[in-house]
Amino acid sequence: MMDDLFLIRIFAYTLLPLVFAVAHLLIDPGARTLSRRIEVFVIYLLAISVGANGISGAFGHLFLSDLVAESIGWPTGSPFQLEMGFANLTLGVLGFLAVGRRGGFRTATIIAVAVIGFGATTVHLLDIAATGNLAPGNTIQNVSNVTDPVLLFGLTWLATRRDGPDADSSEFERWQRRQRPIAMLAAAGIGMGFGIGFAVGGLLLWTVVGAAAGLAIGVRISRQIPGGESPA
Repeated sequence: MMDDLFLIRIFAYTLLPLVFAVAHLLIDPGARTLSRRIEVFVIYLLAISVGANGISGAFGHLFLSDLVAESIGWPTGSPFQLEMGFANLTLGVLGFLAVGRRGGFRTATIIAVAVIGFGATTVHLLDIAATGNLAPGNTIQNVSNVTDPVLLFGLTWLATRRDGPDADSSEFERWQRRQRPIAMLAAAGIGMGFGIGFAVGGLLLWTVVGAAAGLAIGVRISRQIPGGESPA
């Protein structure tokens, strides 16, 4: 059961943003330059892998702390879970804010994601080496902890090397403004679907349903924002 939970977390918060970004590029006539294509991947990763994932992690550490501890193979009842919950909440808020901000704010957010992700992975690996603890929360979760910051750093580095004049244009800003609600509501849908699925069963089904509903609402709202182009 716990293996499935963490595998679906990786599907929801690491794989789905990449799938959505590819689909977005296929149907968005406005994403015609390299800088816009990179931006699509970055905003989905920030909204889902950082924003929604951070809020989800915060909820687990703050309100399901014993279950989270058991899934990692660590003792229950530690108040450090509350501190980790607020750390995850911080990442979640930063991730959502960074969707609409480029430059230094976004870079700082990605650095925070990397420090916590690589730091947590180091702790888990040391625990595995010392105790042989192969609980899913001590092993499987490390995939997302490492993959998400690597993808974000790689994409932002590529953007600094390949961004053209379009990335600094007012047209780019108008286009980007219309993409934000799609990524943000997809993230909200994934988070809500994951939560409902965890509560009532059918975790994968509810996650997919929530994601689809969030995307549909996001596209609808995007069409109401003037200027630029958005997915059909």
